[in-house]
Amino acid sequence: MIRRPALTSSNIDFAGLMQTLGETFAARDVMVPLSDIEFVAPGDEDGARRIVAAKRYSVVPVSSDGKNFASVFCTARSACGDRTVTTSEATSISDYIPDSTPLAEAFFLFEDREWYLTLSGNRVSGLLTYWAFNRREFRIQLYAGFSRIEELSRDALAKDDCGVSDERGLNLTQKVLERLRAQFDLTRREMGGNRFVDELQFHQVHDALRKHAPWREFLHQRLAKTLSNSEYDRLYDLTTMRDKVMHGRVLFPTYPIFKQFTEVIDNIAEFIGHLNAYSEITVNRVAPG
Repeated sequence: MIRRPALTSSNIDFAGLMQTLGETFAARDVMVPLSDIEFVAPGDEDGARRIVAAKRYSVVPVSSDGKNFASVFCTARSACGDRTVTTSEATSISDYIPDSTPLAEAFFLFEDREWYLTLSGNRVSGLLTYWAFNRREFRIQLYAGFSRIEELSRDALAKDDCGVSDERGLNLTQKVLERLRAQFDLTRREMGGNRFVDELQFHQVHDALRKHAPWREFLHQRLAKTLSNSEYDRLYDLTTMRDKVMHGRVLFPTYPIFKQFTEVIDNIAEFIGHLNAYSEITVNRVAPG
């Protein structure tokens, strides 16, 4: 089992973050339940091939009774996207996880494989594949993380007197600021908004914070290294995934794409840890110019 950093005041893992934010789901909430697992009888490789050709499954379990799975037919994805059966392999203890495993923790168990059988007590209760992380339950957890990043980023700027009653302190283009100024005037008249920075969209909050010198200096001290703008964006520009979550797009259409985003998911918790630490600074911080 892959172990993530323990939850501390200065470092928070993604599973711990979801517990802190109250957004907890378990493997059982998204797995294929035992009664719905498609399986074949022992030796029925042709049946497994038909299932994979039609539905492109990651794995086809083998069972005589639909309750115990001594082996599975493994599959591989070709460059053109087709799935084919590759081998038949006996299952082992490493192929099972409890169906009570927190979903945010289970995510990282798929960094090197596409499926697990799940257990409740000592009995198989279902099948979990990487595709389950396209479900709304995991999307909700990601949204909770992005929402917290946005909240903390706005607060960080406002606490440094950037974008409080007007655009002063925000290092954004004049075109963007003019549009935001019009929005802010309307918000104050009709809805009582009182912070300019709250008018920024997610990508604008990211851009403003990335250019905010006190924050960058704090982050570089915390990391014990200086990040270039491109390095900063590689780690903490989460706009693309956030937009996919918000617009209901399939997050992980293939397993290689799933693997690419495991680091991004880790960065959500890491970034929130840095922002939390920045918000706890009690010394006066003065915004530039």
